[in-house]
Amino acid sequence: MNTGKTGIGRFFKGFVYAFEGVVSCIKTERNMRFHIGVAVLVILLMRFYGLSTAETAAVYICIGLVISLELVNTAVEAAVDMACKDKNPLAKKAKDCAAGAVLVAAIVSVAVGIRIFWDYYAFMAIASYFARNIWLGIALSAGVILWLVWVFKTPADKDKKDKEKYI
Repeated sequence: MNTGKTGIGRFFKGFVYAFEGVVSCIKTERNMRFHIGVAVLVILLMRFYGLSTAETAAVYICIGLVISLELVNTAVEAAVDMACKDKNPLAKKAKDCAAGAVLVAAIVSVAVGIRIFWDYYAFMAIASYFARNIWLGIALSAGVILWLVWVFKTPADKDKKDKEKYI
């Protein structure tokens, strides 16, 4: 598609399209909302850890990997849905494999997180901080509840259609 723009204008328009893709995925995909919420929580709680540069980089790489693969998974699902209107074992395989890639990245990210964040003294520092700042603890709890509502607000009929389509 040639919009008449050349050079730098087309280059920056690509960023606009990419951003629209991310926003669309967040709006329509429950798992993406879950991953975004966990990423925000992890980033907020990182302040209680004296992470090295390598540990910080590992956390950000894991977050980026999971979110990127969720975007790819959404793209694969959309392409398969567009191309295949009927039950098809290859369509199911494509969608399952794309979802499996996200699952593997998420499991590896959890393993990295456990390795980096499993620290009794940091847990005590976090508990002590929120005990001293009760309103922040309440705000964090309210934030987690709102995040869970946001994650699971997907209409049930969309989920039902998605499950039934390729089985």
